[in-house]
Amino acid sequence: MSRLWTVGRNWTPVTLDPNTAHPKLHLSDDLTAVEKRDQISSVPDNPERFDKSWCVLGSEGFNSGTHCWDVQVGDSDYWILGLIPESVTRKGYSFWNLVWSLGYSKSRDKYWIRCPGQSVLFLTPKEKLQRVRVQLDWDRGKLTFTDLLTNTHLHTITHTFTERLLPLFWIKSDYPLRILPC
Repeated sequence: MSRLWTVGRNWTPVTLDPNTAHPKLHLSDDLTAVEKRDQISSVPDNPERFDKSWCVLGSEGFNSGTHCWDVQVGDSDYWILGLIPESVTRKGYSFWNLVWSLGYSKSRDKYWIRCPGQSVLFLTPKEKLQRVRVQLDWDRGKLTFTDLLTNTHLHTITHTFTERLLPLFWIKSDYPLRILPC
């Protein structure tokens, strides 16, 4: 953690919120990893829970300041990392139009950036991503994605954020996404 403080960043310990997890997602006991399973969990269908998309949210949201968290995507073959407004409904698929994200599909061999109201932007990293840093500067309206293994900037999204944002994780893989300690 001290490494990040020395460069003026605030590492944020993100944990996953089990009340938001799609019933086919399995969370680790320490709420730092998620994987998709074929078996549907018996969980209540509360308003916070995703019912169609294999998503789970971080347990804490952000409406000011600078925050960053690292995610090991490893061998996951289809994943999305990003931010979603806290107020957005999680039922159905319409929320995807309100998400700022970086995604990957192995079958399409593509990485992409999605932003509300904009066309999808395709990226071509030099190497397959293994670890991604997600950094939000809410006050300056910047969301930055970095390849941690090569320390390469992937993309920065700029937007004037107006409400509380939650970390979003989507996975369609048997290999977990894991939030890493700094």
